Amino acid sequence: MLQWTYSGVDFTIKDNGGPECLVYASTAQRLYETGIIIIWVAFELHYAIYYAHTRFTDPNDTPFPAEDCEERKPSVLRRIILVVYAWLWGIEIGFKIASRQLIWILNPCHIVTLIQIILLALSSNKISRGLYRLHVVMISGGTLAMYFPLTTTRFFPFEVEIYYIQHILILIVPIFLLTSHGGYSLEPMKSFRWTILAITSFRIYHFFVLQPVSLLTSVNLNGVLCPLEFDPFNSVYYRMWANVHQSLFMLLHHKLYSLIARALLGSKYIFDIKKLLYSSTKDLSKAK
Repeated sequence: MLQWTYSGVDFTIKDNGGPECLVYASTAQRLYETGIIIIWVAFELHYAIYYAHTRFTDPNDTPFPAEDCEERKPSVLRRIILVVYAWLWGIEIGFKIASRQLIWILNPCHIVTLIQIILLALSSNKISRGLYRLHVVMISGGTLAMYFPLTTTRFFPFEVEIYYIQHILILIVPIFLLTSHGGYSLEPMKSFRWTILAITSFRIYHFFVLQPVSLLTSVNLNGVLCPLEFDPFNSVYYRMWANVHQSLFMLLHHKLYSLIARALLGSKYIFDIKKLLYSSTKDLSKAK
């Protein structure tokens, strides 16, 4: 019934999947690796929820600092970015429906885009603040997508350009949210609680969402069926290697990104932008 969502996928391109990709690893190996991931995830959740919270968390780290929880009216610029971002994502979905490749919308960068659209639309609350901290760890995929662009399935006019715009926005929007809304905050540099939770969420998503869908459709969603062409650990054990190097990359990317974001937020230029945004919002409210 849902074959129309992947009937347009070109299996002559190795990275897209196909019969050879489907049998790259045996069923026994996939079950074995999934079993290891279940144990791995259990340890990570215990670490993040209990051990890291009491042993390795910055003692000054409250769940969400009180000074960052002040409710503010969404700025005009934030509303504009929300509309433009949602419009671009809608075009992206339209391209995939037209080419009968909607299944690619399950790839992590599209999920991160959806999360950012939700965060731009939501007011500050406990759930949105937690979702923000989790998703900042996940935006490392935006950097990888820029460095290793996967554009072989894009044939419509401006489809490649939208690919780059989307991934640039994935990296910019988190910093913008920090400047335009009082509820969002970054995880303290000494803490790894939210980092581990986000990496664990990614692991669960790949093995228990993308893997079953890929096995049913033969579509190689984010490389869960067979290694992508640029994979430096191209072997039968590539998925285990990927769990190691991507965990390290996400951790390092998150902490480096947090350093850059804090440096930008501390600069006079960003402060002036924030002042301009909030003053323009007040002026608009008075005009009404």
